[in-house]
Amino acid sequence: MQIPSFHIISLLLLAAFLGACRGQPSERPPIHTQYNMYWQERFNAQQENPFFADRRAMRTPVEGTVARGHLEDDPAYFQGVNADGSFVEEIPVDITRSFLEQGQKQYNVYCTPCHGGVGDGDGTVSDYGYIATSLHTDNVREMPDGEIYSAIYNGINTMNSYRHLIDVENRWAIVAYVRALQLSQDAGEEDLERLNLDPEQFATGE
Repeated sequence: MQIPSFHIISLLLLAAFLGACRGQPSERPPIHTQYNMYWQERFNAQQENPFFADRRAMRTPVEGTVARGHLEDDPAYFQGVNADGSFVEEIPVDITRSFLEQGQKQYNVYCTPCHGGVGDGDGTVSDYGYIATSLHTDNVREMPDGEIYSAIYNGINTMNSYRHLIDVENRWAIVAYVRALQLSQDAGEEDLERLNLDPEQFATGE
């Protein structure tokens, strides 16, 4: 069976084409079919831009702009307040052992220097004349959970806001741990007996 000549020619052309695609060194400049993909008309960071009156290429976000994933559309969760502005009574997060341990870690980092390890206000700053609030006063104990959260979120009295240092989940974790500290420092004999603990042994720390 004789193969048609045009088939042979087609095969030879295909072989030559594939051979050329194997990558041969060349001193010719590359072919750019889309010049704007290589040389974009843009400004680098800190570069001058004569279009604007202040000649700054880097622009501040438009007022009201919210970064993707940072829309705080739930005031109860993000700010600790209800729609009417009142404080949330209870933590709007499921409290688990791991969540409390998370709160303990965050408390030890951000809160211990002022409020002390057990929340009595006897932190290291007291050595320098600063006075921090005890978390075991009746006033703090009777606060809604949202009000304690608000103190972290907005700051209160001489305490600055920690919203930029502590994310929303960890703020609630700290609130949960503060409640745990309050319970631990105010446990009575009946509470210890309910947990099958010996009150005298607990008192001596054994």
